[in-house]
Amino acid sequence: MEKHAYLILAHNDIPLLEILVACLDDSRNDIYIHWDAKSGQVPQLLTRCSRLFMLEERVKVNWAGYSMVEAEFLLFKKAYANGPYAYYHLLSGADLPIKTQDYIHAECERQSGTEFVGFAPAPQGLIDFRVQHWFLFPEDFRTKNILKRGLRFLYLKLQDLMHTKRTDLTVKKGAQWCSLTQDFVAYLLEQEGFVKQLFAHTFCPDELFIQTLIFNSPFIKSIKVADSEYDGNMRFIKWVNGELIPICEDDLPELKASDRWFARKFSSSDKSLLSLVLQLSR
Repeated sequence: MEKHAYLILAHNDIPLLEILVACLDDSRNDIYIHWDAKSGQVPQLLTRCSRLFMLEERVKVNWAGYSMVEAEFLLFKKAYANGPYAYYHLLSGADLPIKTQDYIHAECERQSGTEFVGFAPAPQGLIDFRVQHWFLFPEDFRTKNILKRGLRFLYLKLQDLMHTKRTDLTVKKGAQWCSLTQDFVAYLLEQEGFVKQLFAHTFCPDELFIQTLIFNSPFIKSIKVADSEYDGNMRFIKWVNGELIPICEDDLPELKASDRWFARKFSSSDKSLLSLVLQLSR
Protein backbone atom coordinates (compact mmCIF):
# COMPACT_ATOMS: atom_id res chain seq x y z
CA MET A 1 0.00 0.00 0.00
CA GLU A 2 1.53 3.32 -1.08
CA LYS A 3 0.80 6.16 1.30
CA HIS A 4 -0.07 9.74 0.46
CA ALA A 5 1.19 12.92 2.12
CA TYR A 6 -1.17 15.83 2.63
CA LEU A 7 0.61 19.17 2.99
CA ILE A 8 -1.52 21.98 4.39
CA LEU A 9 -0.78 25.70 4.47
CA ALA A 10 -3.01 27.20 7.16
CA HIS A 11 -3.26 30.47 9.04
CA ASN A 12 -6.79 30.85 10.41
CA ASP A 13 -10.21 29.23 10.95
CA ILE A 14 -9.08 26.43 13.25
CA PRO A 15 -12.55 24.77 13.30
CA LEU A 16 -12.40 24.36 9.52
CA LEU A 17 -8.84 23.05 9.74
CA GLU A 18 -10.07 20.45 12.25
CA ILE A 19 -12.74 19.38 9.77
CA LEU A 20 -10.20 19.12 6.96
CA VAL A 21 -7.86 17.02 9.09
CA ALA A 22 -10.75 14.73 10.05
CA CYS A 23 -11.58 14.23 6.36
CA LEU A 24 -7.99 13.21 5.63
CA ASP A 25 -7.56 11.06 8.73
CA ASP A 26 -6.89 7.69 7.12
CA SER A 27 -4.23 5.05 7.74
CA ARG A 28 -3.08 5.52 4.13
CA ASN A 29 -2.26 9.20 4.73
CA ASP A 30 0.24 11.28 6.66
CA ILE A 31 -0.70 14.91 7.31
CA TYR A 32 1.73 17.85 7.50
CA ILE A 33 0.65 21.34 8.54
CA HIS A 34 2.48 24.66 8.32
CA TRP A 35 0.79 27.11 10.65
CA ASP A 36 1.67 30.68 9.67
CA ALA A 37 4.13 32.22 12.13
CA LYS A 38 2.01 35.39 12.11
CA SER A 39 -0.95 33.44 13.47
CA GLY A 40 0.35 32.83 16.97
CA GLN A 41 0.19 29.58 18.87
CA VAL A 42 0.01 26.38 16.87
CA PRO A 43 -3.43 24.72 17.23
CA GLN A 44 -3.69 21.37 18.97
CA LEU A 45 -5.06 18.86 16.47
CA LEU A 46 -5.64 15.13 16.85
CA THR A 47 -5.91 12.22 14.45
CA ARG A 48 -6.92 8.59 14.99
CA CYS A 49 -5.43 6.88 11.92
CA SER A 50 -3.03 9.27 10.20
CA ARG A 51 0.31 10.47 11.46
CA LEU A 52 0.06 14.22 12.00
CA PHE A 53 3.08 16.53 11.86
CA MET A 54 2.82 20.18 12.88
CA LEU A 55 5.92 21.88 11.50
CA GLU A 56 8.13 23.34 14.20
CA GLU A 57 9.94 25.61 11.74
CA ARG A 58 7.50 28.24 10.55
CA VAL A 59 7.66 31.37 8.42
CA LYS A 60 5.58 34.51 8.34
CA VAL A 61 3.72 34.10 5.06
CA ASN A 62 2.89 37.28 3.19
CA TRP A 63 0.57 37.54 0.19
CA ALA A 64 2.44 37.44 -3.15
CA GLY A 65 5.82 37.13 -1.40
CA TYR A 66 8.51 34.48 -1.60
CA SER A 67 7.67 33.53 2.00
CA MET A 68 4.81 31.43 0.58
CA VAL A 69 7.33 29.40 -1.43
CA GLU A 70 9.52 29.02 1.66
CA ALA A 71 6.57 27.58 3.59
CA GLU A 72 5.85 25.13 0.76
CA PHE A 73 9.46 23.96 0.71
CA LEU A 74 9.32 23.37 4.46
CA LEU A 75 6.31 21.11 3.95
CA PHE A 76 7.82 19.23 1.02
CA LYS A 77 11.14 18.71 2.81
CA LYS A 78 9.53 17.47 6.02
CA ALA A 79 7.26 15.03 4.17
CA TYR A 80 9.98 13.85 1.80
CA ALA A 81 12.21 13.00 4.77
CA ASN A 82 9.47 10.65 6.01
CA GLY A 83 8.62 9.23 2.58
CA PRO A 84 8.45 7.86 0.06
CA TYR A 85 4.85 8.69 -0.80
CA ALA A 86 2.89 7.92 -3.92
CA TYR A 87 1.58 11.50 -3.98
CA TYR A 88 2.10 14.78 -2.16
CA HIS A 89 -1.13 16.83 -2.13
CA LEU A 90 -0.68 20.55 -1.41
CA LEU A 91 -3.80 22.09 0.12
CA SER A 92 -4.81 25.25 1.93
CA GLY A 93 -6.55 25.28 5.28
CA ALA A 94 -9.67 26.51 3.46
CA ASP A 95 -9.92 23.38 1.28
CA LEU A 96 -12.03 20.26 1.66
CA PRO A 97 -12.05 16.99 -0.27
CA ILE A 98 -15.14 16.40 -2.42
CA LYS A 99 -14.27 12.76 -3.08
CA THR A 100 -13.66 9.89 -0.68
CA GLN A 101 -10.16 8.77 0.19
CA ASP A 102 -10.91 5.47 -1.55
CA TYR A 103 -11.69 7.39 -4.74
CA ILE A 104 -8.62 9.66 -4.53
CA HIS A 105 -6.24 6.79 -3.83
CA ALA A 106 -7.75 4.69 -6.61
CA GLU A 107 -7.48 7.53 -9.14
CA CYS A 108 -3.89 8.24 -8.17
CA GLU A 109 -3.06 4.58 -8.62
CA ARG A 110 -4.89 4.44 -11.95
CA GLN A 111 -3.02 7.53 -13.19
CA SER A 112 0.24 6.71 -11.42
CA GLY A 113 3.11 8.92 -12.54
CA THR A 114 0.89 11.84 -13.54
CA GLU A 115 1.75 15.27 -12.16
CA PHE A 116 -1.52 16.99 -11.27
CA VAL A 117 -0.55 20.62 -11.85
CA GLY A 118 -2.63 23.38 -13.37
CA PHE A 119 -1.41 25.75 -16.06
CA ALA A 120 -3.35 29.01 -16.37
CA PRO A 121 -4.07 30.37 -19.87
CA ALA A 122 -2.59 33.76 -19.01
CA PRO A 123 -0.89 36.04 -21.59
CA GLN A 124 2.82 35.20 -21.67
CA GLY A 125 3.74 38.88 -21.46
CA LEU A 126 1.89 39.23 -18.16
CA ILE A 127 3.59 36.14 -16.77
CA ASP A 128 7.01 37.32 -17.88
CA PHE A 129 6.45 40.71 -16.22
CA ARG A 130 6.16 38.98 -12.86
CA VAL A 131 9.49 37.18 -13.20
CA GLN A 132 11.74 39.23 -15.45
CA HIS A 133 11.58 42.23 -13.09
CA TRP A 134 13.02 42.65 -9.61
CA PHE A 135 10.27 43.86 -7.25
CA LEU A 136 11.22 45.97 -4.26
CA PHE A 137 9.66 45.15 -0.87
CA PRO A 138 8.44 41.72 -2.08
CA GLU A 139 6.95 40.78 1.29
CA ASP A 140 4.83 43.92 1.40
CA PHE A 141 2.85 44.04 -1.83
CA ARG A 142 -0.25 45.21 0.00
CA THR A 143 1.49 48.18 1.55
CA LYS A 144 -0.31 51.50 1.66
CA ASN A 145 3.00 53.28 2.15
CA ILE A 146 3.19 55.77 -0.72
CA LEU A 147 6.99 55.90 -0.61
CA LYS A 148 7.34 52.13 -0.96
CA ARG A 149 4.82 51.99 -3.76
CA GLY A 150 6.48 54.86 -5.58
CA LEU A 151 9.97 53.39 -5.28
CA ARG A 152 8.73 50.01 -6.52
CA PHE A 153 7.04 51.64 -9.53
CA LEU A 154 10.10 53.71 -10.42
CA TYR A 155 12.43 50.72 -10.10
CA LEU A 156 10.21 48.67 -12.43
CA LYS A 157 10.22 51.49 -14.97
CA LEU A 158 14.01 51.74 -14.75
CA GLN A 159 14.28 48.01 -15.47
CA ASP A 160 12.02 48.43 -18.50
CA LEU A 161 14.39 51.10 -19.84
CA MET A 162 17.35 48.78 -19.22
CA HIS A 163 15.52 45.79 -20.76
CA THR A 164 16.18 43.71 -17.65
CA LYS A 165 15.81 39.97 -18.18
CA ARG A 166 16.32 37.50 -15.35
CA THR A 167 15.92 34.20 -17.19
CA ASP A 168 15.72 32.64 -20.64
CA LEU A 169 13.40 29.91 -19.39
CA THR A 170 9.78 29.82 -20.48
CA VAL A 171 7.92 30.85 -17.34
CA LYS A 172 4.49 29.38 -16.66
CA LYS A 173 1.74 30.22 -14.20
CA GLY A 174 -1.07 28.40 -12.40
CA ALA A 175 -2.66 27.71 -9.04
CA GLN A 176 -0.14 26.65 -6.40
CA TRP A 177 -2.38 23.78 -5.24
CA CYS A 178 -1.24 20.53 -6.80
CA SER A 179 -0.67 16.78 -6.35
CA LEU A 180 2.87 15.65 -7.13
CA THR A 181 4.71 12.35 -7.41
CA GLN A 182 7.68 11.24 -5.32
CA ASP A 183 9.97 11.65 -8.32
CA PHE A 184 8.98 15.23 -9.01
CA VAL A 185 9.20 16.24 -5.35
CA ALA A 186 12.76 14.84 -5.30
CA TYR A 187 13.54 16.98 -8.36
CA LEU A 188 11.82 20.01 -6.80
CA LEU A 189 13.93 19.79 -3.66
CA GLU A 190 17.12 19.55 -5.73
CA GLN A 191 16.12 22.84 -7.37
CA GLU A 192 15.49 24.81 -4.17
CA GLY A 193 18.57 27.01 -4.58
CA PHE A 194 17.74 27.76 -8.21
CA VAL A 195 14.12 28.51 -7.31
CA LYS A 196 15.19 31.04 -4.69
CA GLN A 197 17.66 32.67 -7.06
CA LEU A 198 15.08 33.09 -9.82
CA PHE A 199 11.84 33.68 -7.93
CA ALA A 200 12.84 35.78 -4.93
CA HIS A 201 11.76 39.38 -5.52
CA THR A 202 9.11 38.33 -8.05
CA PHE A 203 5.34 38.78 -7.81
CA CYS A 204 3.30 35.77 -6.61
CA PRO A 205 6.12 33.21 -7.09
CA ASP A 206 3.95 30.49 -5.53
CA GLU A 207 1.93 30.53 -8.77
CA LEU A 208 5.04 30.25 -10.93
CA PHE A 209 7.85 28.07 -9.63
CA ILE A 210 6.33 24.58 -9.87
CA GLN A 211 4.76 25.21 -13.27
CA THR A 212 8.03 26.64 -14.59
CA LEU A 213 10.11 23.73 -13.30
CA ILE A 214 7.76 21.18 -14.82
CA PHE A 215 7.44 22.95 -18.15
CA ASN A 216 11.22 23.15 -18.58
CA SER A 217 11.93 19.56 -17.55
CA PRO A 218 11.13 16.03 -18.76
CA PHE A 219 8.21 16.03 -16.29
CA ILE A 220 6.21 18.08 -18.81
CA LYS A 221 5.41 14.74 -20.46
CA SER A 222 3.69 13.61 -17.24
CA ILE A 223 1.17 16.40 -16.66
CA LYS A 224 -2.54 15.57 -16.88
CA VAL A 225 -3.53 18.38 -19.24
CA ALA A 226 -1.82 21.56 -20.42
CA ASP A 227 -4.85 23.67 -21.36
CA SER A 228 -7.11 23.54 -18.28
CA GLU A 229 -5.87 24.86 -14.96
CA TYR A 230 -8.31 23.11 -12.66
CA ASP A 231 -8.74 19.94 -14.68
CA GLY A 232 -4.97 19.81 -14.46
CA ASN A 233 -4.72 19.97 -10.68
CA MET A 234 -8.07 18.29 -9.86
CA ARG A 235 -9.31 21.25 -7.82
CA PHE A 236 -12.68 23.00 -7.92
CA ILE A 237 -11.91 26.69 -7.48
CA LYS A 238 -14.01 29.69 -8.52
CA TRP A 239 -12.37 32.87 -9.75
CA VAL A 240 -14.54 35.75 -10.95
CA ASN A 241 -12.87 38.90 -12.28
CA GLY A 242 -9.67 38.04 -10.45
CA GLU A 243 -11.39 37.36 -7.12
CA LEU A 244 -11.55 34.02 -5.33
CA ILE A 245 -15.22 33.25 -4.68
CA PRO A 246 -16.19 30.99 -1.74
CA ILE A 247 -18.12 27.81 -2.46
CA CYS A 248 -21.87 28.11 -1.85
CA GLU A 249 -24.82 25.70 -1.84
CA ASP A 250 -25.62 26.62 -5.45
CA ASP A 251 -22.34 24.95 -6.40
CA LEU A 252 -23.31 21.56 -4.93
CA PRO A 253 -24.73 20.03 -8.15
CA GLU A 254 -21.52 20.94 -9.97
CA LEU A 255 -19.39 19.61 -7.13
CA LYS A 256 -21.25 16.30 -7.19
CA ALA A 257 -20.93 15.97 -10.96
CA SER A 258 -17.26 16.94 -10.99
CA ASP A 259 -14.43 14.40 -11.10
CA ARG A 260 -12.15 16.79 -9.18
CA TRP A 261 -10.82 15.79 -5.78
CA PHE A 262 -10.76 18.99 -3.69
CA ALA A 263 -12.56 22.33 -3.56
CA ARG A 264 -11.91 25.74 -2.04
CA LYS A 265 -12.68 27.89 -0.33
CA PHE A 266 -14.90 27.21 2.68
CA SER A 267 -15.62 28.74 6.07
CA SER A 268 -16.53 27.01 9.32
CA SER A 269 -19.29 29.60 9.80
CA ASP A 270 -21.32 28.07 6.95
CA LYS A 271 -22.40 24.95 8.82
CA SER A 272 -25.25 24.05 6.49
CA LEU A 273 -22.96 24.02 3.46
CA LEU A 274 -20.26 22.07 5.29
CA SER A 275 -22.64 19.31 6.33
CA LEU A 276 -23.67 18.85 2.69
CA VAL A 277 -20.11 18.94 1.34
CA LEU A 278 -18.86 16.46 3.93
CA GLN A 279 -21.34 13.89 2.60
CA LEU A 280 -19.38 13.91 -0.67
CA SER A 281 -16.15 12.72 0.97
CA ARG A 282 -17.61 9.95 3.17
